[in-house]
Amino acid sequence: MDRTLRLLYSPRHTSEVLPERSARDLGVDDLARAFDLSFVSEHRIARLLAAPTADSAEIIERQNIFRDLREQRTLCEAFTSVIPKVDELSVFATTRRESGSVLEQTIWRLGELELFTECIDILGKAFEDTPHLSSQRLRVVAERIAEIRTGAEFGRLRSELPKMRSGLLQRRSLTLGVNLDERLRPVEVAVLSINAENFRERSIMGRLFGRSGGFTTDSTIFATPLPPDISAPLEGKIPLSPLFQELEQLIGDSLRPVQRALRGYIDVNTGVLGGLRGDASFFLGAVHLADALESVGIPVCIPDVHDNGEDYIEDMTNLHLALKYLKGNTPAPIPNRVSFSSETRFVVLTGPNQGGKTTFTQGIGLSYLMAQNGLFVTARAARIRPADRIETHFPTGEFGSLDTGRLSEETARLSSLIDVITGRSIVLLNESLSSTGPQEAGILAEELLRVFSSLGVRGVFATHLHDLARSVCERRQDFTGIGSLVAEARVSGEHAERTFRITEGVPDGNSYARDIAVRHGLSYEQMKNRLSGRGLSL
Repeated sequence: MDRTLRLLYSPRHTSEVLPERSARDLGVDDLARAFDLSFVSEHRIARLLAAPTADSAEIIERQNIFRDLREQRTLCEAFTSVIPKVDELSVFATTRRESGSVLEQTIWRLGELELFTECIDILGKAFEDTPHLSSQRLRVVAERIAEIRTGAEFGRLRSELPKMRSGLLQRRSLTLGVNLDERLRPVEVAVLSINAENFRERSIMGRLFGRSGGFTTDSTIFATPLPPDISAPLEGKIPLSPLFQELEQLIGDSLRPVQRALRGYIDVNTGVLGGLRGDASFFLGAVHLADALESVGIPVCIPDVHDNGEDYIEDMTNLHLALKYLKGNTPAPIPNRVSFSSETRFVVLTGPNQGGKTTFTQGIGLSYLMAQNGLFVTARAARIRPADRIETHFPTGEFGSLDTGRLSEETARLSSLIDVITGRSIVLLNESLSSTGPQEAGILAEELLRVFSSLGVRGVFATHLHDLARSVCERRQDFTGIGSLVAEARVSGEHAERTFRITEGVPDGNSYARDIAVRHGLSYEQMKNRLSGRGLSL
């Protein structure tokens, strides 16, 4: 029976929630890098993040693991200490299995068992100091660790390891007898003794001048050369010279008592801890990230999970924007409220260019992604109903193939959503249908919204189609459950100051593109003056 300890996956767990394209739109790879754990690869974290679950019970169990590790610092520190050792443990076990040398197998197995007992003792002590755990899986790990640690076999192993290590350390040097020919070349070698101490120089000069340090020489007096016809085998291992092969065999024979003692622990499965490496690293990275965000004033919370009623995220911050703020690369982000209820399940979001529409839309996807991984959300409070799919459609910078064109590819991707979404899905559209004119885009968008309305899909359509948003507000009977949000801007003359606040409302029909053009020197007067400065006139 496989008794490998795990924290993430249960038999009930399946994951088809986040398509690959949605993972790209939400920047999962960049998010994984923010977990910043030197002993686990970001690719491993990215794979885990890209596999959220829609199972409420699974989410709650993961939340309990995250909460326990964050609140119980002794346990968190123990796992942080043990994970690199578990990684090293797997190296010991793999190297031992691949080695063809009895001597090397003995050394590696001894090191493997020593490291295993150290890991068990560290975790066992931490669990003893943390008696109250919310997570069922952590309690299972604690019980299994305690079972191993209090077992008779483990007790014998702990007491005998120092003796076995001592037996290994007692092989510190060899005394060789060498016969020479008439030209003083070595012709025969015999091992006279195996010693428990390092060799000490006992030459006449050493006795005269009181030197008693370890044996040293400026250059090798003699080394049996490799025969010239020997080449490295496929495994890349160069065979030892006959002399050293004999010495290895001799030392191996002298370690027979250690080998016999180790055979008594052949059933000790050090791989029982292997599954914890990636699983625990996932949660430890999230704990460290949550701590770092809170240290700079970004609120984080564990969302409530429900199966009906309103979804809300109070004072949500886009996680990527929060990470930029953490690094000092951006001003403090502006939080916004998100709400999906029976009255407003889906919203059309309009407003000025660079007013925060994309950031808001992506932030919702990131919040559900983190929540359905059982982790924290960058918000003051949150309540979510798990989505069976998180579907996104963000601009990719691609302009379509020569055969189909960008509009055809856009509509094909949007059409594919209809084959997979349900009333429990989240759909996030960002400037979709922007490859065609506003009239045609508006017609296509209305058809989509009517389907979303009937199906009960939750989500956002961030767009410059202001007429679409007005139609939603004016024709409530055709768009049940569809609302309108606006990215605010304070207007003064031709200048529009973006507040990055997202509020309910009807669009004013202005995207304030001229304000951005002025910022980049693209008004007519600015361009005319720039050309004049180069001696060109209009």
